Amino acid sequence: TVVILDPSSVSTSAGLTPVMSSSYSEGDIVQPQSSNSIPSTSADVTQVPSLDDTDRFMHIACLLINVGSRVLKRLLLYHTVTPTCTLDQYLANKRIDIDNLRKRRIINKSQMDILFPPGASSNLGDYDISLLSALFTNIVPNISQHELNMIQFLRDKRNEIFAHTKSVTVSSNDYQTFWNDICKTLEALCKQCNDPDFQNEILREIQGIQVSTVQ
Repeated sequence: TVVILDPSSVSTSAGLTPVMSSSYSEGDIVQPQSSNSIPSTSADVTQVPSLDDTDRFMHIACLLINVGSRVLKRLLLYHTVTPTCTLDQYLANKRIDIDNLRKRRIINKSQMDILFPPGASSNLGDYDISLLSALFTNIVPNISQHELNMIQFLRDKRNEIFAHTKSVTVSSNDYQTFWNDICKTLEALCKQCNDPDFQNEILREIQGIQVSTVQ
């Protein structure tokens, strides 16, 4: 069983309800189950509480860091894990390619330590969007260009909003655009995982963030 632990530092420190961790069986990820109706995730201001600029920033943070990384982790399992190959085995088979990424400075030493921790298995919960994006782009050969474009969009949006921000605020107009664009991307990536139940779970998680406020 691969345990996926979602980063909760942003939501917890802000007083938002933290996103729950989830466990996935490697053998189950390619076996879609039935799903219930899928909720809407569009940023309709008539259906969400009144938000100030900081609330909006924290919503986008939770959406990208918690939900975004969780979806990408699930997608990585879908593309790499089979009944006869674990994630660790897949990484070991790609070790030469990954070492080359390190030499080219596409990934750094700390990321290498996450992928190949001494004397231990790699913990998927430690993978962030940057590392996941590097893996998808360079060592997952069966991923489509459409999927890569969406993954790179999430990475670039994360960098745009967080890496280069000067304040922890998001305006109302930017919030509408960011929220809807990110949600559409996450919904599309969920569909690529071929698991309607997971898709439904993620959309309900997004909806929970949408109606939360900073305490």
